[in-house]
Amino acid sequence: MSEDSASSPFAFYAFYQLYAHFHNSADSKRRSFEAIHKQLYPNYVVKSSRTTEKTSLFITWKKKGEKHQDYNLRGCIGTFAKLPLLRGIEKYSLIAALQDHRFPPISQAELPTLKCSCNILHSFQTIFSGKKGDIFDWEVGVHGIELTFKEPTTGQVLSATFLPEVMPEQGWDKKDTFSNLIEKAGYWKDVDSLMDHYEDYFLEVVRYEGDKSQIEYKEFKRLMEL
Repeated sequence: MSEDSASSPFAFYAFYQLYAHFHNSADSKRRSFEAIHKQLYPNYVVKSSRTTEKTSLFITWKKKGEKHQDYNLRGCIGTFAKLPLLRGIEKYSLIAALQDHRFPPISQAELPTLKCSCNILHSFQTIFSGKKGDIFDWEVGVHGIELTFKEPTTGQVLSATFLPEVMPEQGWDKKDTFSNLIEKAGYWKDVDSLMDHYEDYFLEVVRYEGDKSQIEYKEFKRLMEL
């Protein structure tokens, strides 16, 4: 998925959760997803079962740089557990903004600098398990990857994932992706050696796809005033 993914009621709803967190007193009459969809995105098609179906998702917050228009990661957390979609957005939009241990909690003053992405995940497929399969049976820019592997020295099971947009953003090929997944999971000692003998250490590789939409604060504010 590219960085120019369009806005949607799902991205707006995710941004709205953080906005409402800081503006409960001023915006005591909270907007429902149904109202957002009907009033702000009347031409956006949402299947009747979409909002209640149980699915996996990730919410990503990025912040505009001080000297340029590029956005830098500010928080990204999601779940592979299956939650009703709207409940998942309500929960993880705040967790990603306020509880990502890599960053301090997002403050109200930062709202005008933010972009929020909502990535609804689907089409999960195990492509490697039990030394069988092809770890490279996926497409950069289309699939996200979840890797579970055994730490060579301790036998500890580690795992990590990258969403579909991460690989093209970073310019990684498939081997680069696995090397970075291994490091992200917490193993840095001899990544090349582990990759050369991945059949002995990889436990499972799962590919998946995502429906990503995003919204910048400027558009969010404009829509809030409608």
